Amino acid sequence: RKPNNSICFAGGVCSQHNHEKIIKAIEKIDNIEYILAGNGTKEYLNLLRSLPAWEKVNYLGEIPYREVKYIYINSIAGLAINYSSQGKEQGSLGVTKLFEYMEAGIPVICSDYKLWKEVIEGNNCGICVDPHNIEEITKVIKYILNNPEKAKKMGENGRKAVIERYNWSTQEKVLIDLYERL
Repeated sequence: RKPNNSICFAGGVCSQHNHEKIIKAIEKIDNIEYILAGNGTKEYLNLLRSLPAWEKVNYLGEIPYREVKYIYINSIAGLAINYSSQGKEQGSLGVTKLFEYMEAGIPVICSDYKLWKEVIEGNNCGICVDPHNIEEITKVIKYILNNPEKAKKMGENGRKAVIERYNWSTQEKVLIDLYERL
């Protein structure tokens, strides 16, 4: 596969996912597209449409889940730049988006939550950023864009981690062992 210069997100189009900061982050990046799929409120979408870099956004609206994988495999990175109003926190491994990107074999650019860093940086399959720092988000997107071999390796590392570690068949044994010890 030969991805174009697209970064992507499929899911809830709301402020929690920092889309406005991502759009501001790509403002000064040439030759980039942000593929955005999902539902959002009219008010939030109007806010995003008012940003100068909206012209770099390919907003697809709600699409069938089976089509999401095509967005992922045609992107150079998947974004999960969530934020919490409480500032830094642990994060949750219940966010499947990280694992969807990893399974698709693309680098993950995500918030620097403690648990997310352990998974993403621990498996060298992406880069964690401060979700409030637009300049840092810009820098990381440029890095992925300008280092296709390193990005490809990150994607391969993520895919390998999902196959070997982060899937139901590996977790099933852990759960059964736990039940047997109870």
